[in-house]
Parts: sequence; structure tokens; C-alpha cells
Amino acid sequence: MLMDLDLIYAPVREDLDALARLLRDVLSSDDPFIGELVSHVLTTQGKMIRPALVCLSALAAGDGGAPPVSRTPRAAILGIAGAVELIHVASLIHDDVIDAADLRRGHASVNAVWGNQVAVLLGDYLFSKAFHMLACLHQDEIAAAVAWATVRMSQAEIKQIKHGNTPHTDEAIYFDIIEGKTAQLMSAACRCGALTAGAPEPAAAALATFGLEWGMAFQITDDALDLTATADRIGKPIGSDIQTGKVTLPIIHALARAPEPDRRRLQDILEGADGLPVHGGAPRGSPPAEGPAGRSSEGDGAGVLDVQEILARAGSIDHALGVARAHARRAATALEPIGESPARESLLALADFVTARRR
Repeated sequence: MLMDLDLIYAPVREDLDALARLLRDVLSSDDPFIGELVSHVLTTQGKMIRPALVCLSALAAGDGGAPPVSRTPRAAILGIAGAVELIHVASLIHDDVIDAADLRRGHASVNAVWGNQVAVLLGDYLFSKAFHMLACLHQDEIAAAVAWATVRMSQAEIKQIKHGNTPHTDEAIYFDIIEGKTAQLMSAACRCGALTAGAPEPAAAALATFGLEWGMAFQITDDALDLTATADRIGKPIGSDIQTGKVTLPIIHALARAPEPDRRRLQDILEGADGLPVHGGAPRGSPPAEGPAGRSSEGDGAGVLDVQEILARAGSIDHALGVARAHARRAATALEPIGESPARESLLALADFVTARRR
């Protein structure tokens, strides 16, 4: 099974290259400052997962592998792919404002370079461009599906602010948040790609289920990587979720299953990361106190290492990755009604890749 994204994307590489050109055209501006902002966005693109899901789903459910030039709805498929990518990027820009993040994909975040006001407005600009692209397709069902996924993203972000930074042991809250923030847009990407390629409803529904389950596996794995990977691999400060007090599945598991001393320490670190004193220490933003071996006692020094040790003792990372693998298996199972093709093989490879990746 393919495990390299370049190989996985091979059936739609021409489409993704064409999409890169389309996005440059769509975002071009006569205003030099807007052009500078857009250039920053386009030069810090990520894995292009969502556009690839649109294109692979269209190919798998539509003509099963014919060359891109033979596909009548190609322009519409690229329009959808571009729209979902812009929605995703806009949401990341807004997330960085909310989290006061300085780094995104290994580069300075928009808010770090130009401030929060510009970052919020740039995110709004990209959202507007995305929905203009969808409106130009004149496909109401497609526009409605992507719009609903965006509504769910906003709802989930609000719910995360309400619940996500408060230590708790309710996995249902976490699953609802990541379904809205991540999985619903991936589900819409797969469904809309299939529908635009002329797929029947059962095939579109199967691919929508694939996108939903794959999106859940992706986000759970991403949250586990934040707690275990190195900063150069994930393109942001290691333990950033700890430093913002974000409660993810490994944290929830440890709060429920770890021995009492570990639970108390973990809760103290999380509350300290959210700006409260840790064991009498200074709030976040103050110079960190030195702990044992010269390490910080705040959530960004010893706190991160302590959390990693607590999670290891509780088996919490293994638990989270096990849940992610279960979602990935369900994603693969959802493809059973889809006929054999190189695009379907790439989607199956993505189901393996999602929990094996290291960034």
C-alpha cells in the first residue's frame, strides 16, 4: 500500500497542479498589500489534503481513472477543491488569532507578522473568495453542502472555546468538536467531488462517510502528534495544545485513567497553561520559574515534559492512536461500494497513511 503522499496523489497530480495555478489567479489583487498577504498564504501551503480528497473522490466515483483532460466537470471539481482549501486556510488563520500562535507550517503566522486585525480580515477575505468560487459553479447542492460544513466548523470552534480549555473527561465533547472543526469539511469535500463527477447518491454517500471517518482519524492523530512529535516535524511549537490549555483525547484519557497524583499534576499544568498559576507560579506570560534540572515549572517547559510522562504512564497516546486507527478502518470499509480504480487505491492508501504519518 502506498504510504507517500506524492505517490498517493499521483492519479490527480495534474489536477492539483492546475489548482495551484487557479488559486494564484483567484487570489490575485492589484493592491500590493493584499498581494503580499496572499503570497504569504500561497507559499505556506500544507499537504493539500482537502483538494486531493475532492479530486480523488471525483475520479473514483466518476469515470474510475480516465485522464484529467477527458473529464467534463473538471473546472467544477477544481472550483470545489479550491473553495474547500481556502475555507481550511481561512479557519487556520482565525485559529492562530484565537490561540495567539506565532508559527504555522514552520513559518511565521499571519497574526505574528501583521497583527490580529489583518489576520482576521485576511481570513474573512479567503472565506469570501471561497464562497464566490462556489457561487460561480451554479450548483446549489454543492454550495449548500460546503456551507453547512463551514457552519459546523464555526459551531465547533465556539464549543471548543466553551469546553475545550477546561480539563474534563467527556470524550463526547471532544469528538463533537473535531467532527465539526475537521471531519465535516473533509466529508463535504468527498461528497461534492463525487456528485460533481456525476456519481449516484449511494457512491456519494459512501465517499462522504469515508471523508468523515478519515477526518476523525486525521485530527485524533494530529492531536497525538502535538504531544509526541518534534517541532520540526509538525511545523509548530511542540506541545502547543498544552500551552493553550486545549483538552484533546490523550489528555481526556489521562484525566480519567491516570493515578491520582498524575491527574492532579496534569490538571494543574492545564489550568496553568490557560493563564492560572501553577503550584503558586506566575501566570502565563510571566517569566517561568525554574524547576528541577533548570526546567520551567510552567506548561511550556517541565510542564510539557511532565505531561508527556504522565500520558506515557497512562497509555493515553496509545489509546488515542487506537481510536484513530478504528476510524481509519471504518473509512476504508466505506469504500467497499466504490469500483476498483487507481483513485480508489489512493483513498485506501490515505486510510493507512493517516495514522502512520509523523507530521
